[in-house]
Formats: sequence, C-alpha cells, structure tokens
Amino acid sequence: MSLPGAVSAAPSPHNDWTLIAPVEPGHPAPTAQVSVLVVGDGGDPAGAARTVAALRQQRYPDRLLQIVTVTADSDFADQVGTAKGEIIVRIPAGAVPAPDLVSALTRWQQASPAAVSVAVPMIFSGRAPDPDVIVAHASAGTLGQLFPGSTVDPGLARLLDTTHQLRTADHLVFLAAAGTGYAFQRDRYQAGSDRFQGTDVEVAYRLAQAGAVFVPEPAATLWTAAPADPVTTGQRADAELTDLVPFPRERRNRPGRVWQVPLVTAVVPVDQPYRVVRSCVDRLLGGDERDLHVALVGDWAVAGTDSGGADSSQADSSGTDGSRADLRLLAAEYRSEPRVRMVSSAPVTAFPAPYLLRVPARLGVGPRTVRSLVAAMEKWRCGLLRVLPAGAGAPTHAVELWSTAARSRALHAGTADGALVEAVAASHGQRWETGSEYDVVDLTAAGSGAAGGSATAGPRGGRRAGQTVTVGGARSLGRATVFVARKYARGVRRRLVSR
Repeated sequence: MSLPGAVSAAPSPHNDWTLIAPVEPGHPAPTAQVSVLVVGDGGDPAGAARTVAALRQQRYPDRLLQIVTVTADSDFADQVGTAKGEIIVRIPAGAVPAPDLVSALTRWQQASPAAVSVAVPMIFSGRAPDPDVIVAHASAGTLGQLFPGSTVDPGLARLLDTTHQLRTADHLVFLAAAGTGYAFQRDRYQAGSDRFQGTDVEVAYRLAQAGAVFVPEPAATLWTAAPADPVTTGQRADAELTDLVPFPRERRNRPGRVWQVPLVTAVVPVDQPYRVVRSCVDRLLGGDERDLHVALVGDWAVAGTDSGGADSSQADSSGTDGSRADLRLLAAEYRSEPRVRMVSSAPVTAFPAPYLLRVPARLGVGPRTVRSLVAAMEKWRCGLLRVLPAGAGAPTHAVELWSTAARSRALHAGTADGALVEAVAASHGQRWETGSEYDVVDLTAAGSGAAGGSATAGPRGGRRAGQTVTVGGARSLGRATVFVARKYARGVRRRLVSR
C-alpha cells in the first residue's frame, strides 16, 4: 500500500536511504493519519503522562493524530491492528518528544513505504519535569531548556558514525531503533510475540526482515532518562529478545538450545527417495550451525500425515509429492525432532528468520557449510549466495542462501516470483560459489555416503572460497555456470598432475 501523494522511488540498495526524497515537514500539508503508540510496562504512570503531555503539543493536525497508551496488560499487535493511522509512531513511555517529532518522522513514509524513520534520543539525568511544565515550555518553544547537559545516546552515535549515518549499515541496522522513537507504515508490520520488555528491538528487527530501510532523522528529537539500573534493564531485555531475535549472534552462546526464531530456515523438497532425503536433512541438522530449522516440503495429506498447517498465503508452488511410502517414513523419522516441520508448500520467505536456505534433496552439506555460507553472506553483504556442486546440470540445481530482508523488499515492490533473482541481485547483489569450496556434494552420486546419512567434512571443510563471481541483475546465469565449470576443470587438472 502507498500513502496518498507518496513519491515513488527506486528500491534502495542495502540501507542507502539517500535515494528516498522525503517531503518537507508541513509542505504540503499533512494528509496521513498517524497513530502514536506510547509503550510502557504500566509501572511508571507519571512517565507515560509526560510523554502524552508532550504529544499533545505536536505540530501535526489534531484531526490526523491518534495517541494510544500501550501497557504490559495490552497487546502491541492488537493496538497496531486497530490503530486508525496508516503510519505508526512508536515511542517509549517516559520519553519527551519535541513538538516537531511526528512531522519529522512521518515525512519519510510519505516518500517510501519501506522507510523506518528513527528519532535521535537525547539522554538526560536527574528528575524529569512534570507534565504541566513540559506543556508550558513546548508552547513557548523552549523545551530543550528543561534538559541541560543532555547528550545523544552513545550507542546510536557510535552506530551513526561507523555507518555513514546508517547508509552503509549491515544486518544489525535495526539496532538503531533501540530505546528511541521510530515511525513505520502500518502494513509493513507483521506481529511477533510482542512481549513488553525489549519489544522496541523485536518490532524493529521484524521490520528489517520485511525489507525496511532505516533512516536517522536528526530533526526528530526525543529526550529520555538514563536507566536507573542499566545492568538489570539489559538482562531483562536480553532474556526476552534472545529467543526472538537471532542478532547479535553472541547472545545465543548457549550450546544445544533451540530458539523460536532461528537464524536459518532450510527448505528441503521431498522429491528424492527416503534415504536420500534423510541424508540431506541429517546433514543439515548435524552441522555446527545448530541455529537452524528445516521445512520438509511434501504432500503429507496423501500420506495421511498432518503437515502442521502450512500457510498458503505465504507459500510458493514448488511443493513436491514424493511417494506415499517415502513420506510416511520421513514423517515417522522426524516426528519428534523439534527443528523439523512438515509443510505442504515451500515458504516464500523465511520471515522472521533472517536467512532462507534452499537445499535440493539430492544435495548434501558438510559440517561447516551452513555457518560458512552465512559468514560469506554477511561479509559480502549480498542478498543471494548460490553454490553449484560438481556436475550440476543447470544453475537452478544449486544450494541457495537468501537474505530474508532482500527477498521481502523485492516482494513488497511487487516483484513476481520468477524475477526475484534479478530484483535481489539489483538491490543487494548475488554471488556464485563452487560446491568444493563449501563441501556441497551430490548424494545421488556413487560414493556420496547418502545411505549412511553422515555429514563428513570434505578436504576443504567448508573453507571460505578464494574465488567468487558476482552476478548483478544484468549478468547472465550462463556466465556463472561457465565460471563454476572452469573452476572444477582446474581442480581436476591439479588432481591429475599431483598423481
């Protein structure tokens, strides 16, 4: 959905928001309905009162502004769903917004529905002013005088400095929204667990996976008190967020744990015999990247097996049947494995997981393959990484790692499924790698170990590739295939010479 009068813009590569041309605040006069959600735990009613008092002084038309207080006993997702506004502004209770905050933030959504505009938080110490004092100073245009000595949040300042004001930010860009106010178009939000503590980061993370472009808005000032007990506050937020947000990775340093939102969702179609599919899945589950779930795609209804209720609105048409006997064997094999679910259709994206790994059932990965692929994608900041094994008949017979954020952005732009590769390559880039570099093998070939289903390391152990080819939207897949074939040919010649 685009807002009335929205300016069309080309998709921004990565997080380069400079391609978005926002309207000037107040020019033309605002027409978008805005809902401001003041989010708190209910334990500080005075803080919420300060925020609402400041919002009543906003230089935004009253008829277009809705203010909603969200506490721990109310559901954030429900409040978003019932909000009147096309644009949602989320503000932490207790923060004091400057009079121009709503106008400054929401001008970006008028230009691009993908924009998430972020206010600059100013941290102050000492006693917070009373609501009536805030109203008086906001009316006089002297609100800043109430917070002498306030400074920009050091975490955000550091992030802005190291990423050219977020233009070169990586997959952690959503952390810019932590602890501050930000605005987004309502239909870009897909509900999560929305627990109170840390929900600012979870909502921002889910917006990032939906393809958002995060924009710092220096004209949107927000004064917020320094936490009285930052250690306890941080522990509470981490406890809530670790299960729901895979980043930063160091949070998930508990071996053997299974998380609600995985780092990687792997999709395997059941289009090979039982023993081959089992080997493919077991190799994925047995690798050193355990933060992974597997979606096993087949016609489970034919086998008389409950598929777990795949959402057809979020599925493509690549589901495969498999034989009834094979499906029953696989259902029995993985019915107690918490990281495997049986679905009738392949998911369009891995949302809310940040990475979608598509693995043809005939291919097997090594112990370090998945972790190496994720590391390569984060290093190169590409949207699609493809690995062709030796003897692959076509570029479509590849292991594919997709960035959920890049894929979602293309889908929101109306890109058809058949054009997703080109769209993602244009906005985020695409890279090809060879199977020997990442220990990807054909399980149907003789001596592959498919019968045993073991994940044994190849000679390179999934090492980072020394050579890759970048494929943009205009480069042919044929060139990538030639590149991979030549690499394999050179490898064969080296082996022959060594003999």
